[in-house]
Amino acid sequence: MLFLPLASALIYPFGALFLKRAMGEGGGLLRTGFLSNFALFVVFAVSLPFAASAPDWRYLPWALLGGLCFFGGQVFTFLAIRSGDVSVQSPLMGVKVIFVALFSFFLKPDEVPALLWAGSGLAAAAIFLLGGASLRAFRKNARTVLWSLVACACFGASDTLASYRSSDFGPVPFVVVMVAVVAAGSLAFIPFFSAPLRSVPKPAVRLALLGGAAVGLQGLILNLALAFLGQATAMNIIYSTRALWGVLLVWLIGHKLGNHEAALHGHAVMAKRLAGALLLTAAVVTVFL
Repeated sequence: MLFLPLASALIYPFGALFLKRAMGEGGGLLRTGFLSNFALFVVFAVSLPFAASAPDWRYLPWALLGGLCFFGGQVFTFLAIRSGDVSVQSPLMGVKVIFVALFSFFLKPDEVPALLWAGSGLAAAAIFLLGGASLRAFRKNARTVLWSLVACACFGASDTLASYRSSDFGPVPFVVVMVAVVAAGSLAFIPFFSAPLRSVPKPAVRLALLGGAAVGLQGLILNLALAFLGQATAMNIIYSTRALWGVLLVWLIGHKLGNHEAALHGHAVMAKRLAGALLLTAAVVTVFL
């Protein structure tokens, strides 16, 4: 069943690419986020029939806190996608695993193993490569890198809460409540829309909904696979390959999907980003070891 995390890893970059295009087609940041977050909620709500039992409402605050962290991750992900290239943002989301490991040790104080520090060092080198492998290029991509890392920290916190607290509330209801918080939080975007939602061009609406559905689908596949099949280490290592697929998707077929990063930056830059993605994958494997 290890093809399930691989499917998730392959789907995620498509979601990021669709969202990037939705913003470019006239959706804007907030309206694209609003539409895609509701599509995300609908996809996750499909998992409710898989719940083994009714939730224990005494532990609802943990699910709500996880939802707030998840919402923060969504907001900063959209900022990262808008501010830079998908071939930088998508691989950087793999850093989330490092944050999960760090937060886990924070909640459960133990000696931090040397491999975690080694993995963090590899991740730092990967971030530098993805940012351009020079100080000048890194400054140019600084916003994308910063927002991506903040998003990873938020998602890492929500994943850690889900890992340590979801069994008390109920794993499936916990995740559904989290994305419900995201959908509810998205209502706060409405007063800040640059124009009414009905004025969003239809292509942008379709791309935003498709992007949100893709991000939701890959998350749903991974979470259900972890909940019912276990093998968390093997699955997360395979899922970490999304760093590679994000760069390869943009480099090889991005132009067919309306993305022109490869043509704009050239093969040398894309090769550096691929090297960074490979290094980041190595960092994730090291952490899980």
